[in-house]
Amino acid sequence: MHVRIVEITAPTKLQLNDFLDYLKIRHFPKNLIKGQISAKVFIINDEAVFVIARFNDKKSADKIKIMNNSKINELKTNLKLRSFEGPIEYTLE
Repeated sequence: MHVRIVEITAPTKLQLNDFLDYLKIRHFPKNLIKGQISAKVFIINDEAVFVIARFNDKKSADKIKIMNNSKINELKTNLKLRSFEGPIEYTLE
């Protein structure tokens, strides 16, 4: 398993909500069809969230990233995105 964690910060609550609507309605459904396993969004505050996306492997994660690069670059003009990714070492539940 491979995970990508993205911290998203917007200048305003409205801009963040607009972006979250885009993720929920268009971005994640398309990604889930193309091989992403799951997407979770955690609210940090009114202008920031963490997104955790899980994939079968790095190859699948890279495929999704390349597929979305142009749209994400367009959206990044108003948002600050910081991402981390890597293989899942283990999960305890």
